[in-house]
Amino acid sequence: MSSASTPKYIHGYQEEEQERLREQALVIERPIYDFIDFSEVKELLEIGSGVGAQTEILLRRFPHLSITGVEYESRQIAKAKENMAKAGFGEHQVRFIHQDAKNLKLNRQYDGAFICWVLEHIPDPIEVLISMKPFLRPGAKVSITEVFNSTFYTFPVIPAIMDYWKIYNEYQVHIGGDPQVGARLGDLLSESGYRDINLRSGGFHLDSRHPEEKSTVFNYWKNLMNSGAPALLSEGLVNEMQIKDMIGAMDQLREMPNSVFYYRFIQATAFV
Repeated sequence: MSSASTPKYIHGYQEEEQERLREQALVIERPIYDFIDFSEVKELLEIGSGVGAQTEILLRRFPHLSITGVEYESRQIAKAKENMAKAGFGEHQVRFIHQDAKNLKLNRQYDGAFICWVLEHIPDPIEVLISMKPFLRPGAKVSITEVFNSTFYTFPVIPAIMDYWKIYNEYQVHIGGDPQVGARLGDLLSESGYRDINLRSGGFHLDSRHPEEKSTVFNYWKNLMNSGAPALLSEGLVNEMQIKDMIGAMDQLREMPNSVFYYRFIQATAFV
């Protein structure tokens, strides 16, 4: 994918961000993967494999898989290979291909496909779903997990957080993404010709009954929001004080016994 056609990525590609992706994947592993079953899939196509954060979980949970990860950013591929080597996964289990997911050119077909936190960054996500379809065998299983950012809520509501979140999401729309794309997964898959589409809502509703998990998720979400700060700063959309206030407010909520964290994402399962 040429730099001219590469969409902007709100989180950036700094080393700190690459590590955050791995941490994020582990924090949110159970709410996602407890509802994914690739036990009957042998060859899996992962679209937007990034630094291999999800790939690592897939191979740990389904060690029989052979995964091909497609990624358009070469820096992410280099980090993914490094992460796979550290995790002990060899080339017979996983390989990464540098391609544009909207214009795939693969040399084989797969019996499953996996997409997680990717379509939100793509201006026309239906193009990805159509592009990958010829490389999926009849009956192939597709699993997609995507954001639904308008569901984010905290109690108490703190303007420093919600104002920043509004700017964050508006910027993602401005650069061609869709922070609510999860809500559209059913229609996107249907328009792309997939069948037997099922949707579920997953996520977090954490309060005083879950103090440790709530603390972990507030930290995770603070880091997620902060990952967009360099881009927002460079565009003049926020200033250093707004970032500092957002971080402080998230820390405040994390330590508050009666605070609440709520967020939903959408998972889709479909077949070719």
